[in-house]
Amino acid sequence: MCFVLVPLVVSVYGASFVDAETIPNGLDIFANVVRSRQSIQKGHLTLSTVYKDTTGVPVKKKWGIWFDGAKMRSDVEHKGITETFCLNCYSKRTRLYYTTQPVLEQDGKMALTFFDGDSKPFPNHYIPDPRWFGCLSLPIETSQYQFPLEMYGLKPEKYTTFPKVVPERIAEMECWRIDYKIPGDISFSLWVAQAVTSRVVRVASDFDAEGTHFIDCIDVETEMRKDGNIWFPTALHYRRTENDIMTCNAETTIKIVSLNEPLPADTFSPKGISFLKPGAPVAWHLDRDRPFPEGELEWDGEQVVLVDEFGKMMRESSHFSPFRIFCILLGLALICIGIGMKLRTKYFGVK
Repeated sequence: MCFVLVPLVVSVYGASFVDAETIPNGLDIFANVVRSRQSIQKGHLTLSTVYKDTTGVPVKKKWGIWFDGAKMRSDVEHKGITETFCLNCYSKRTRLYYTTQPVLEQDGKMALTFFDGDSKPFPNHYIPDPRWFGCLSLPIETSQYQFPLEMYGLKPEKYTTFPKVVPERIAEMECWRIDYKIPGDISFSLWVAQAVTSRVVRVASDFDAEGTHFIDCIDVETEMRKDGNIWFPTALHYRRTENDIMTCNAETTIKIVSLNEPLPADTFSPKGISFLKPGAPVAWHLDRDRPFPEGELEWDGEQVVLVDEFGKMMRESSHFSPFRIFCILLGLALICIGIGMKLRTKYFGVK
């Protein structure tokens, strides 16, 4: 269980007396963590998450996450449905959304949706920023990962108490624990390895709300990457307690496909979405850059194009199925034969 503690001189996990002159500055440690994570410019990760709340029913998801500067994309698979959400895909200031879940109408298709980056028509869809995995005391199932510096006090002007550093041993590892508060009377603690102060080992927060004392905590498993000596999480173990009773927990396993390596050219394009098939309708909610001023749009596998109305009718309408077309042509042929027979009788006297 995680505890957020008031600063102590002696570690509660083991007597670890340290000369006060050797204790580092808390702001310097934060700077090391932030600098290390900000050195990660791009990457591709695959994740598996299992989340449980008081119902005890596990919610399992598989994630694919790509990021390159301000470009970010996540593909999430849950209960046989896959959805993608992409920021700055196709063009700057653009959000893109698509799902394999069918619409309610019979034979309907979900549209590939484009909308402005500053609009939020899909508030339940987001892209957690992998650069801050393990630095926040929340599971990745929260949109707050998009705003870690501002929301979690990793900027000095956000502190209400100056970060205090104390030694503590966790899982046979000598750590520094940094305690501080941010507005809202929220207490935070961050544990980093003494040997490498950019290596986060644990993060926790506690606060009171409506008579309940909440504690959120994540234990972090990491590995050192060869590319830049970056300590990056391979597993996150989250739990929340309310008045000392555990109410939810989440296990996240992370596979690092690449960090700071080039990504495929179509990663942040609709062409990079493997489950997006040609013929998908397009919903264009951008206030700019519409490929065609008027008309329905669809994805042809390479680009956004105007819908071929006749082709669409022939493909999708049951009234113009191949059998129906054959019957119509046969009927026309019989009509033509009948007319021909009448003309033959009238003008040539042939019966």
